[in-house]
Amino acid sequence: MSAEPDYYALIGVDRTATLHEIRSKFRAKVLAEHPDKGGDPKKFQLLNKAYNILTDQEKRRRYDATGSAEKSAEEEFVEGFGGGRLHFEPRAKDADEKAVVSLQDRIILGPQTHEEGFAEWLRQRDQSAMVLTDKDFMKTHLFNAAELAVKVNHPGPVHHVLGSPKTDAYGQTLGGAVQVQAKPRPIKKTIDHDEVLIRMLAVPVDDSMVYAELKKAGVCLGMTGVGRIEQAGSRVEDFKPEDAVLILPKPAKYSAEKPVGSARTLVTCNVEDVIKVPNEILEELTPEQISLTPVVVAAYTVLEQYGSKLKPGDSVLMNAAHMSVSGSALLQLCKLLKLKPLCLLPLPGAPKNTVKGEYGSKSAWQDADTRQVPPPTVRAAYERISELLVTMGAEEVFPDAAALLRWRDRNQRMLPKLALDGIASRDSVGQLIHCLQPGDKDTQIVVYGHGTAQPIEVAPPLLAAWGGKINGFHISRWVHSSSANPKKMVAIMENVTKLVRSNKFVIDTVLYKVGEDPISDAFARAADPTDSSQVVLIFPTLAEELQTSTEEQRKEKQRQLAAADQETQRRKEEEERDKLKTEWLNLLFTEQSVAAMSPEGPLPSSFDGGETRSPSNLLIWIGDNPKGDSVVLKDIASSLGSSALLSMAWTEHPAGEAYSEFNLKAPEVVDGSWYMRDRPAFENQDLDMLHDVELLGRSLVESVESRLNEYGLDWKNVVLMGFGKGAGVALYAVLLKLFPKPIGSLLLFSPVVLFPSFLGEKMQAINTGPAPVPAMKMFAVWGNRNRSTPGTYRQLLTQVLRKAPQVHCTPDTLPEADHSFDAKCGAVLQQLLSLALPR
Repeated sequence: MSAEPDYYALIGVDRTATLHEIRSKFRAKVLAEHPDKGGDPKKFQLLNKAYNILTDQEKRRRYDATGSAEKSAEEEFVEGFGGGRLHFEPRAKDADEKAVVSLQDRIILGPQTHEEGFAEWLRQRDQSAMVLTDKDFMKTHLFNAAELAVKVNHPGPVHHVLGSPKTDAYGQTLGGAVQVQAKPRPIKKTIDHDEVLIRMLAVPVDDSMVYAELKKAGVCLGMTGVGRIEQAGSRVEDFKPEDAVLILPKPAKYSAEKPVGSARTLVTCNVEDVIKVPNEILEELTPEQISLTPVVVAAYTVLEQYGSKLKPGDSVLMNAAHMSVSGSALLQLCKLLKLKPLCLLPLPGAPKNTVKGEYGSKSAWQDADTRQVPPPTVRAAYERISELLVTMGAEEVFPDAAALLRWRDRNQRMLPKLALDGIASRDSVGQLIHCLQPGDKDTQIVVYGHGTAQPIEVAPPLLAAWGGKINGFHISRWVHSSSANPKKMVAIMENVTKLVRSNKFVIDTVLYKVGEDPISDAFARAADPTDSSQVVLIFPTLAEELQTSTEEQRKEKQRQLAAADQETQRRKEEEERDKLKTEWLNLLFTEQSVAAMSPEGPLPSSFDGGETRSPSNLLIWIGDNPKGDSVVLKDIASSLGSSALLSMAWTEHPAGEAYSEFNLKAPEVVDGSWYMRDRPAFENQDLDMLHDVELLGRSLVESVESRLNEYGLDWKNVVLMGFGKGAGVALYAVLLKLFPKPIGSLLLFSPVVLFPSFLGEKMQAINTGPAPVPAMKMFAVWGNRNRSTPGTYRQLLTQVLRKAPQVHCTPDTLPEADHSFDAKCGAVLQQLLSLALPR
């Protein structure tokens, strides 16, 4: 069953509205949306439904509780089954809120039964308000944590490395590497009693930063890094200012969508998310090397835990040995442990020969196309990286799994028992499985890399045939899984420090300083699989931040002053434009207007018919297509008797050139918004069109006046007829008294009248004298399929015409008629002429 609409919003009332308010709003809405007045029938039907539901007490109660006023088939069945003994009332939306009470409220209410108490306890179990954490206890029971907060000494903003997801034109996330920028941002003004403020020294750029799964823009990146304590909370005893610490938060507290945000000059962290760095390590390693401690310890721990059954000379399969410090650390540790790494080196742009098919079958890799040759640049990069990997301890390097299996087949080598997946792409695990021994040999795959945040896909038949284990390893989760692991991590890093001191272990880094070097280049280099260097961000000192902040404030002040000057100038120009526009609009259709002072001559005629020697009446036609209209008018002219028929070609007049090109199929015309424009919304093009309409109207009057003088007729013998834009020109000329005297009658087909609201304003300003008696006859004929004259426009024009004392309008509608003057319209015109001709 589809979700029901918001009936309160449909009528336009709040959920707490009374019946009187609902009825009042409904009357106003239903009048505006009535189909007879051009409203939408479907919306009108929905309004009635909403009124019926909200004025029925039972239906409204059910709608408020469940969001649905109608009973489902299941509910009706339960109510009817067994006399309704299994029926239950739907649970209200606010039932949970009403069920949760404090202990104090329960004491006031008095004793309750054991059964009631147990039921209430069950309801309260999932409520976060009933879970008392240590932080809640310290805030509400032991002391007031807000009173123990410490003010941050640094006054200004600091640099943040901000990430934003790549999005398409519709705002949907595309995935892949994030977009980054470095900008000064304000920081938290205080730190809590159990927090520390860390001055960051170095943050490694890893896959978790490059491919962060962000949902919104402007998120500070970084999940780890090294820094020194700048300030400590009032109840922090284990850390002092200037202590070196490593940020390694608990995985449950932060995620790829919401990182801890270590990539900024000052970071506020809880004490449980930092680990103190011993002095022995500080003396031997640089800050950027220390920041890579989690990566190095992860490599050490993976080999220790999952390679415990390996013996010297055994092979280890890797697919990310060429990527940053994680790969180089694994290679160097394998070399120290006398293990033989077999490295897969997939590079972008190289032919991708994947192994497909049954596990252990030669056909799975023999069918791979080996004739494809990589581009010269890719081949050069492959040779360079391969040489580097072999130097660091790799036994062999292969472009893909198919190449490894061909090498193994030629050399009769045993396949590895352990594979380390640092790429973590869709097919990475599947390719590694084909290159491993069967699962009954204690074979394992360890996924330790963040990768590009893609789901891993493994075919179930392949996994079942292999039978091994797929493990995941996350250094932060491992560290916080046991109280002994942080100490073990420090011990591992002390051992690695000794290796670094004896040149047995190399940590290669490339530094980018935030605020000086382009951060986008740093992330692009970190995402480049052909570059094995580890990118590390270093941060400015607080003195540099203050200097930058002062300079930024000065520049910001200058920008604000410049913006204020521009805004003042813009307002001045806008006021001047509004003044000129008001003066121009007030002069339009008056004797002081430009059109009145500089007329452009009469309209040319395109057709003369009927009695042209001594007519008793003069019929004037002004349409949008003189040639096409003449075909229909010839048939009418033959049956006019003593009347003359004259067709005016306004489109061939100089004043009608721009107006004739205006597109009546434009979206703003079809939806009616163009017609609804008023004085404040007028643009220059609108002012020009109004001027052109006045020019055409005055030219029309001049043309008619010359013919009246020629035939010796009066203005009351004139019948003015028109279609489309021409009909709009005629209506403007009549209502705004461009004609010196009232004419006989008006016959208009689908008139396109510019801005009826403006016409009504000018008409009220001009019509100051008594209304003529009787009022002039006017017939307006509309096509019911004419999209150029939408219903909202017709309603507005009708309202304006009701306020015109000099005309009495009779509307009519032509079925199956669009915006064109054809033979069907001609037949209607002949019928109306019998009513419109002066007697």
